[in-house]
Amino acid sequence: MQPEIACFYLVGDSGEYALIETGTNHSLDNLRRALDHFRIEDSQIRYIVPTHVHLDHAGGAGRCLQEFPEAELLVHPRGARHLIDPGKLVASSIQVYGKETFAALYGEIVPAPAARTRVLEDGATFRIGQRTLQAVHTRGHAEHHFCLWDEQTRGWFSGDMFGISYPGLRFAQGDFVLPATTPTQFDPDAYIASVRTLAARNPTMMYLTHFSALPFRPEQVDRLCDQLAHYDAIGSTLAAASGDDTGRDGGGYLQALQDAVLERARHHLEQLTSPEQARAAAQRLTMDAQLNAQGIAFRQAQSDSSKHGETRA
Repeated sequence: MQPEIACFYLVGDSGEYALIETGTNHSLDNLRRALDHFRIEDSQIRYIVPTHVHLDHAGGAGRCLQEFPEAELLVHPRGARHLIDPGKLVASSIQVYGKETFAALYGEIVPAPAARTRVLEDGATFRIGQRTLQAVHTRGHAEHHFCLWDEQTRGWFSGDMFGISYPGLRFAQGDFVLPATTPTQFDPDAYIASVRTLAARNPTMMYLTHFSALPFRPEQVDRLCDQLAHYDAIGSTLAAASGDDTGRDGGGYLQALQDAVLERARHHLEQLTSPEQARAAAQRLTMDAQLNAQGIAFRQAQSDSSKHGETRA
């Protein structure tokens, strides 16, 4: 991955640490440098906690368990089996990327030992020294996603739930956040509900995985929810314009979705910076817009399938 795309967090108290997110196997070198810098011993890493099992967040979990023998893996109940036996995760990713690109991005996905894996139910807490973190299940991006509330800093480790905000998307007038609606479990209504759940605690910080800490502002919630509602609308509108399912097999439907995602992003960016900077910032989001378009299309296909089933019934 490129620099400043994804990150992990070391959360500590009283000489104990949790690693929140692992990144990919290739992230381990950066983690080692951080541990050396802060003089943290391997035995002090007590927990490894990916917010969900997408490989840019949890791809290095098994390897980290090998590196840190005292650590326990804490994971969403729906995600545990995929890290213990990552075969399906690997197969689906190879189908998308191909073997060579997959290997370059993620390396070998090491299974997590079941004996060192513990699920976190909705509302469950765990302690790092005297510091308590709480897992809150948050649907919308993935069914196996939770966010972690840190009362000490009044911040959320939000995974992909509060979207993405790279350094180039932060301006004097405010910070732009783009939803993350990758396939295959994007649910706009659930996503909006989860965003509002996070905002309801009046946090001061959002610890984004993509990328880094973001001071919380209520207007970020409005922008996220506006974009999510827009995605839901354009999914059905552009699907109707493209005809039946077979008419969407070409690139036209996905390209139209991608263009609409970028146009909505630019609309919000122009409220924060000049039109020229807004266009440049939106252009840097092309890859994310491609993934978002795929998630919207997958969601629309599910909706179409459900409607067809009702019609046949």
